[in-house]
Amino acid sequence: MNASDRIPYQCISPVQAVELLRQEVSLTIFDVRDLVSYRQGHIEGAAQLSEERVLAWIKRLPKEQPLLIYCYHGNASQTYAQMFSDFRFQRVFSVDGGYEKLVAALA
Repeated sequence: MNASDRIPYQCISPVQAVELLRQEVSLTIFDVRDLVSYRQGHIEGAAQLSEERVLAWIKRLPKEQPLLIYCYHGNASQTYAQMFSDFRFQRVFSVDGGYEKLVAALA
C-alpha cells in the first residue's frame, strides 16, 4: 500500500466531536490516555486503548465502523487514528485539543 491508497483520518474540533457523539449511534470511542487517567474519568462509552490492544480491535471491528479517538491534547490520538486508517478504516476521527476540551464541549 502506498500513500495514495491510504484512507485519511480527520482531525475534528471538540464541538464537531460532540456532534458526532450525538449523531452516530454506532460510534466506537477510544481513550488513548493512560489507564490511571482513564479510570479517573472518561467519555461515556469510551474504551481505554493501549498500543498492545490496537491489533485486537483492528481485527474485531468492521472497516466501516466510525471511530472517535481522543487523548490528552490531540497528538497521540492522531497516531492511533493513523494506525486505524492504515488498516483501511473508512471513518476515523481524532479530537483536536484532547480530553479536557472535549469534556468542556459536552457541558
